Amino acid sequence: MPHSSPRYARFAAVAGAAAVLLVSQGTAHAGDPGSIPAGNPQHFINFTYDIPGKFSEYAYTVQVGTPLPTEAIYYAHYVYANGGGFYSGLQPHPNGKAGVRFSFFGGGATPLHPNCHPGADAGRGVTCAIDDLEYAAGRKYTITAKKTSDDAGLSYTGTIKDLSTGEERTIGAWRTPPGFTGFYNYADAFIEKFAGVRTCADIPAVTVSYTDVKADGKPLAFKAYTHKGTDEPGKGIYTCSNVSDYTVTTPAPGSYTVESSVGSS
Repeated sequence: MPHSSPRYARFAAVAGAAAVLLVSQGTAHAGDPGSIPAGNPQHFINFTYDIPGKFSEYAYTVQVGTPLPTEAIYYAHYVYANGGGFYSGLQPHPNGKAGVRFSFFGGGATPLHPNCHPGADAGRGVTCAIDDLEYAAGRKYTITAKKTSDDAGLSYTGTIKDLSTGEERTIGAWRTPPGFTGFYNYADAFIEKFAGVRTCADIPAVTVSYTDVKADGKPLAFKAYTHKGTDEPGKGIYTCSNVSDYTVTTPAPGSYTVESSVGSS
């Protein structure tokens, strides 16, 4: 399924790692989200967290509770770098399958796996994907990005493991551009609707939990944060970002909870 990344802009800030995100419709705002036209894709929740950019391994476990009939929602993390970055995440489909993405954004990267091809969202980079992952709402999957260093430079391999079956699959692998030394020390967690959004009120209820978000085995830390929706639309892929009310809580190290509502009464 097509989708978009956060590109090279930073999102509304919150710090963190490991999550449960809950979105439901029905909260009234000064304005009506149904009157705000929304192109695709649309980021309706996003926040920033700290990560050691020169990690050797970055991993997190994702558990989506959103019912299978909901299509075109992407649950992802994006780690920044000079001129771009990489993201990974899960795209459930209503047919019992899910897509998984592991993509690098920016010029000079090289595909290293049959699941990968040059280009990322019609721009420079590498996209790696599988679209036939066996999927069920409530099942847990661990996504891992692992670094390798050799004479040719740095490369990263993405894998996904179904914790209910123990099956692990390679999403893909790519070599970073020449001169690349590591990612930045911050990243974004985001949820986006990448198809079928007509207005900001069309964003559906979603539920997703992240646990065991770690860099080199150490849990990342999140900060509590509250975002109050307004009637002022954002711009571009952030047009719908202001209409959501959401609260980030931190129940444990390496985990966070986001509860959010979208829409009008």
